[in-house]
Amino acid sequence: MDVREFLRPDLRDLVYHGVESLDSIAAEIGMDVSQLVKLNANENVYGPHPKVQESLKQAELHFYPDPAQTKLRAALAAQHGVASENIVAGAGSDDILDVLVRVTGPKKIIISTPTFGMYSFLGKLSSAAIVDVPRTPSFDVDVPALCAAVREHKAELVFLPSPNNPTGNVLSLAEIATILEERCILALDEAYIDFGGETAVPLLAKHPNLMVLRTFSKWAGLAGLRLGYGIGHAALVACMLAAKQPYNVNCAAELAGLGALEHRAEIQVTVDALRREKDRLFTELQTVSWLRPLPSHANFVLCEVVGRDAKAVYGALRRRGIIIRYFGSQGGNLQNYIRISSGKPEQIDAVIRALSEIDVVGL
Repeated sequence: MDVREFLRPDLRDLVYHGVESLDSIAAEIGMDVSQLVKLNANENVYGPHPKVQESLKQAELHFYPDPAQTKLRAALAAQHGVASENIVAGAGSDDILDVLVRVTGPKKIIISTPTFGMYSFLGKLSSAAIVDVPRTPSFDVDVPALCAAVREHKAELVFLPSPNNPTGNVLSLAEIATILEERCILALDEAYIDFGGETAVPLLAKHPNLMVLRTFSKWAGLAGLRLGYGIGHAALVACMLAAKQPYNVNCAAELAGLGALEHRAEIQVTVDALRREKDRLFTELQTVSWLRPLPSHANFVLCEVVGRDAKAVYGALRRRGIIIRYFGSQGGNLQNYIRISSGKPEQIDAVIRALSEIDVVGL
């Protein structure tokens, strides 16, 4: 018996290419893990607040977590000036995106590449057709073309991030409001909003077809615990709460999330530090003749590599223990680009030194 015959034909050859572990990278290049400079996943390299770390000791791991997410949703509602009925939490914002796709069951989803690869991946899993409205040469969303595509294809769901990953562009509130006039649900991914841009949460009062997604991974340093949430109309949220996995937010993640919200002002110090280092990185990258960094409102800088092979630059940095991101065709046509996350001053110094060395000795 060939067990593959029971698989969906469109998924039989599905392959997941995950991010490599630091252990495997270190073994490959012959370095200790502690020597690596990991700037490939846009994490808060300062880690969780010490009080958040301490709170994890209070986790009652022998009990199931609260499936209604009562305390967490109340705290998030207070943070955003909405009601608990407008909040649904999950195991990262990816989980919220997945639940949203499942409850809406769209036949067509609109994205705008280059963008976060999870959007097209979730569309494929749900058997939805992906309609791509490519971004402009400056990587801005072509709002008129996108709105026209919604009408032409009768697309029920639109995925857009602001700031966009991996380009760092933001959508204005006027552009978002224009898209919301169309007959669709707009899932606006604000994973990087703490680093730049203006949140669209106030637009919820007028536009029930808006779902704003947030995460604790980037600003709060909780990527390893997987905690995100959505802010939307009560009717949409109610359906998502009913359809999600009952215990999709574990008790450790909930405690950490509550702690991060309590100490948000102190955590903001690290967010501000990352923003400063991102600005410094951008300035330094401008001095490298074969790099064209793009202005970014997020905690990373996307660079066009000019006159050299971007994958080779990625490899040369990797051999020096600098781990950045090379996309190729994942998420859009980015074969000539690399992305470097912000980090601590000494990490950005290491990137600059490595690039200077490559500039002199070559790849």
